[in-house]
Amino acid sequence: MKHQENSYSPSLLPLRCGIQHYAWGERPAAGHHPLIAALAGVAPQPDQPFAELWIGAHPNCPATVVTPTGDVPLPEFIRHHPRTVLGPGGGRDLPFLLKILTAGSALSIQAHPNKPLAARLHARLPQHYPDANHKPEIAIALSEFDALCQFRPSTAIRRDLERWAPLHAFFGDLPARPAKAWLKAAYARLFQAPAEAMRQLVEAQVNAVRQAGPRTPHDQWFLELARQYPGDRGAVSLYFLNLVHLQPGEALFLAADEPHAYLKGAIIECMASSDNVVRAGLTPKFIDTETLLGMLTYRQGGAPRLRPRTSARGDRSYLPPVPEFAVDWWQRERPARMKARSQGAVSLLLVLAGRAELRTPQGDSVTAERGSTWLWPAAVPEVEIAFREPGTQLVRARPNSRPA
Repeated sequence: MKHQENSYSPSLLPLRCGIQHYAWGERPAAGHHPLIAALAGVAPQPDQPFAELWIGAHPNCPATVVTPTGDVPLPEFIRHHPRTVLGPGGGRDLPFLLKILTAGSALSIQAHPNKPLAARLHARLPQHYPDANHKPEIAIALSEFDALCQFRPSTAIRRDLERWAPLHAFFGDLPARPAKAWLKAAYARLFQAPAEAMRQLVEAQVNAVRQAGPRTPHDQWFLELARQYPGDRGAVSLYFLNLVHLQPGEALFLAADEPHAYLKGAIIECMASSDNVVRAGLTPKFIDTETLLGMLTYRQGGAPRLRPRTSARGDRSYLPPVPEFAVDWWQRERPARMKARSQGAVSLLLVLAGRAELRTPQGDSVTAERGSTWLWPAAVPEVEIAFREPGTQLVRARPNSRPA
């Protein structure tokens, strides 16, 4: 199908989006469909995992634009209408990727590379690092959500390594050093030890935790990860990282070169448009230990929470410290109307719950049902949103004109 930049009259267009069925995704249960299956309106197969709904133009799983003249992959549609879709200063590619992620079991111990490292990894191992972009991201809880992120203070890590005999025997002879140097040495020992030594350490630690009490949240999650991934060093890795429990609406910002792992629950996830992941545990996928150990900042402290800006109506805007993306979450408990402006930038819309009517200044109007996704081109200056049902919720991803 051929397109010309001037052949498209700017309007909201529906998208068809792809689903990733990674093994850690949420699975059907008696009387319960996975959230992503419900949003997409598909009937899950027995025990079929639903991990991620991708809403964007990344080549690994691009959305399709539904146009009056036929369906067009979103990257191709943008190539033919870059100024209309992205705006005069928006470049030629969608800068962000929006997802719904639902974890039924733990994801890998991982980090995302910065831009220079991403370019080198993509050039060297394109089969494992599919693009040259960095991947900072935010995770906004849709349900109660558990995650590991960024290193704890070294004093807290050492307390846990010293109070358990198996961990003390493994790490206790490391020489005293400044906090960052000690952390780098301890984390390297964990990930460079032979697999059999790690299997024995995990088994010994499982036995120790089961026989002792009381248990901390880190101890409880250690047992769970050791059950999900027997003998995996990633279970021990959790003692090094902040364990975070999010309530719906709470969020984390995960910068490049910071370790993390999602453990359980559902989130809205938004990131720079990339699928680069450097993994080192809790996964059957490609592991790149040396790259992970070399890229980390070894920054220590509390969990990197991101507090939204909240309006008087309860609307929330999540503004991370990067320009590629921001997320707005709009909700009304009764029928209402609001107007939102494009500010000359592209947006993607997802109806999380309920039903809305979307109207443009040109007079075009569409009904947006739960689970529907929409391309809002930069050239559409404003959208009026009519919330038609109590509890209707919309999520908007867009570039971030005001990084925090």
